[in-house]
Amino acid sequence: MTTAGYRPGRVVRGIERVGNAVPHPFFLFWILLLGLGIGSSVLAANGATAQLPGAAEAQPVRDILSVAGLQELLTTMVDNFIGFPPLGVVLTMLLGVGICERTGLLRTLVNVSLSRVSRRFMPYAVVYLCVQGHFMGDAAMVILPPLAALAFASVGRHPVAGALGAFAATAVGYGSGVIVGALDANLSALTESVLPPGTPPDIGVSVLMNYWIQLVSSLVLPAVLGWILVHRVEPGLPPVDPPPPGTDDGPDPAAGGPPAVETPDTRVTPRQRRALRVSGGALAVWLACALAAWLVPGGPLRGEGGGLIDSPFFDGIVPLLFVSFLVAGVAYGVASGAITTASDVPEMMAESLRGMLGFVVIAFSAGQFIAMFTWSRVGTWLAVEGSAGLRAIGLTGLGALLLALVLCSVLAMVIFSGASLWTVLAPVLVPVFVGLGLHPAVIQATYRIGDAITNPISPLNPYLYVLQLTCRRYDRNFSLGMVFSRMAQFVLPVFAVWVLILCAFYLLGAPLGPGTTIRLD
Repeated sequence: MTTAGYRPGRVVRGIERVGNAVPHPFFLFWILLLGLGIGSSVLAANGATAQLPGAAEAQPVRDILSVAGLQELLTTMVDNFIGFPPLGVVLTMLLGVGICERTGLLRTLVNVSLSRVSRRFMPYAVVYLCVQGHFMGDAAMVILPPLAALAFASVGRHPVAGALGAFAATAVGYGSGVIVGALDANLSALTESVLPPGTPPDIGVSVLMNYWIQLVSSLVLPAVLGWILVHRVEPGLPPVDPPPPGTDDGPDPAAGGPPAVETPDTRVTPRQRRALRVSGGALAVWLACALAAWLVPGGPLRGEGGGLIDSPFFDGIVPLLFVSFLVAGVAYGVASGAITTASDVPEMMAESLRGMLGFVVIAFSAGQFIAMFTWSRVGTWLAVEGSAGLRAIGLTGLGALLLALVLCSVLAMVIFSGASLWTVLAPVLVPVFVGLGLHPAVIQATYRIGDAITNPISPLNPYLYVLQLTCRRYDRNFSLGMVFSRMAQFVLPVFAVWVLILCAFYLLGAPLGPGTTIRLD
């Protein structure tokens, strides 16, 4: 895992220094909340309001520093913490993934399958798979980076590079992918719900209306991401320097943790192979039951009216994934001898959460900021005013789309949630661009691209801090600034590629998905 040759340039080192100067995330979110309070006070004092299309009346911006604001923060503080959306996703998934990790299933699986990919092509294989990860929702940002680190280590590459590449690919891949998931259903449903009066009912709004551009981007982006990972990110990483075994940041080899050496043992014993087959069989039975409950007409996981996409199956993807990891991990552990008593299972779960205590602390302050940001309506005001600027400038067509893309990218830096941000922007942007004669699929695709571009560098992306914990398993000194600087190396090339793809579809008049057009006739 050599790092000789390329060294990070001045810009990357500058970003790293700035990132290292950022306060601990726990304090960062309190500082941001104070800044939000000052901003909301100024806006409220000047009578700022935001009225979404279709709303009965304008909603005033609320002052966080007022008596009402302070009462809101005080009385909802516990609920804000417990209700912080990523907290449940992260901890639930780690309970399942922890079993697979502690029993040694993940390491064996990597040694048997991913290690067959050559060292040269491993980065491209990993980023291709991770670009498809959006169908798993936010859980993908928790699950995939540790697996990618194992895959890289198994072929002698830098494990931190694997984690960084997987995270970047998953984040920017939120706008692409071959597999249709819950995000596609959520966005299309929101788009359809805000179509302006008079829009033809057969306009072609569906869960697949961005599928063609998603498919093309899922083939192009991995090549770009893989090149950046191989030629820019990985060569500039310091040598592997793991924390002592058993510490919060470090793996525990005795408990089946990931390898933290430069030349991991990739041998697979006959018993491990047999345990892998047992695990695969148990997982196949569970998946068959889950899929039957979803695909069979009248099944309990079908949606209203028999829907497949807008259904409990996708709404419950996190619990379903948790059970999948649990079934596979327990079956492997029993067959391999890693699990000898029933109490081993909860003990392994507890061990897997030990290194996440820092994230729980961050979640407390992050939950307060996000909750008060929503309560203050500052985000709604920003979205409405920013979108209104498009009308004032008078841009139409491709120029307006590119400006909207930049607007979405900036707002995604402060509102980290694809569906939540679109809930605010869709009532504004969809009527505006339909009024300009563009198909709703065009502005939805533009939003998805803008949201995906800045996902890896948003300081409000809570999974960045989970990524840092993963990297610290292999490098005890891997700082938050190093995470931001490495993620920043992906942003501009990805921005350029996404813009080229969008421009190509627009200029060629190619449909973005089945049954769609670029312009409305």
